Amino acid sequence: MRVAASPGHLAAAGLTAIAVSFAFARYGYGLFLPQFRETFGLSTDTAGLLAAGGYAGYLLALLATGVLVARTGPRLLVLIGTSAATLGAAVIAVAPNTVVLAIGVFVAATSPGWCWAPFSDAVARQVPRDRRHRTLAVITSGTTFGVLVSAPAAWLTTEGSTWRLAWAAFAVLALGAAVWNTLLLAGGPDPQRTDTSVGTSPWHWMRRTGSAPLFLGSAGFGLTSTVYWTYAVDRVASAPDLPDVAAPVFWLLVGGSGIVGTATGYLVATGGLRRTFAVSSMALGMASALLVLPPSWPLVTTSAVLFGSSFMVLSALLVIWSGEVFPERPATGFSAALCALALGAIAGLSLLGGYAEAYGLPLMFAVDAALVIPMVLLRPRFARPAA
Repeated sequence: MRVAASPGHLAAAGLTAIAVSFAFARYGYGLFLPQFRETFGLSTDTAGLLAAGGYAGYLLALLATGVLVARTGPRLLVLIGTSAATLGAAVIAVAPNTVVLAIGVFVAATSPGWCWAPFSDAVARQVPRDRRHRTLAVITSGTTFGVLVSAPAAWLTTEGSTWRLAWAAFAVLALGAAVWNTLLLAGGPDPQRTDTSVGTSPWHWMRRTGSAPLFLGSAGFGLTSTVYWTYAVDRVASAPDLPDVAAPVFWLLVGGSGIVGTATGYLVATGGLRRTFAVSSMALGMASALLVLPPSWPLVTTSAVLFGSSFMVLSALLVIWSGEVFPERPATGFSAALCALALGAIAGLSLLGGYAEAYGLPLMFAVDAALVIPMVLLRPRFARPAA
């Protein structure tokens, strides 16, 4: 059964799915890590292994989505993703030991890998062309709204086992998102799809004019943004001239400023994708460059706002961009772009993590800012499918 949905209704349902899958299921582990350390006695190495396991689950789900979405349609995969968020959060809420916690973290972290890309197909099938960019931008901004809920929840549940109540609430919210999206999204292969590339080599299908800049831009975005996500809070928290509240305020500013991402469709319509991508990439680089200097309130707040807004705009741009490069299979094309993003993230953490250990965080942020320059120089190009 599917309920007829207006673009606004679909955007709202998609926003909730992205909110629970990213802000709760994937990023929630890092937000609640202090509570997990206290409850389960996690060492730094064990905490890192659990995080790595979650990231592996996300990548596996992402690869599976790229293979399956053209055959199943968006509804089944979004249902799997929101169900994974529900189950994973519930397991974490009741976990009696580290092993069960690890299982919950792994299952929950697969959620965005199942959920995100299928909305490219859902919007292409169910939204008029002139409203697709704006609808995709609103859906992608779900991460921001989810962070605005999950971050305060993490800070308000530091006593004893109260964090379990937060994760139980996350599970309930994820279940609601699962039901809502199942009622609205189309299922099965798109009957209007005219894709003639099915059955050909996937490498042949992805090799077309416009795909190389997309994949390079995705990898660069993954590299630079992941380094910032990983080390920016440490840079702020270790500043001797800032109070303890600086780190929570910094996180809220990052999350709140991401609301700008809802306007990405408008920015593309008025300024063009190429200019919007270049300006947003420069803002991302400036956010890292500001953390090269000794942290102060003006620098920290400016960096947080620049990063939060540029991160969400660039996230939405990748959805829009991949849909233009791969119009006949938008979700599969976006999955490929996300794989490039993930490879960039792995490279960034591997290379710049060691650099930070050797030379310190300020110089590492200087390198991270410099690595944005190639992104600014990219020139998005669109083309029809290869024959």
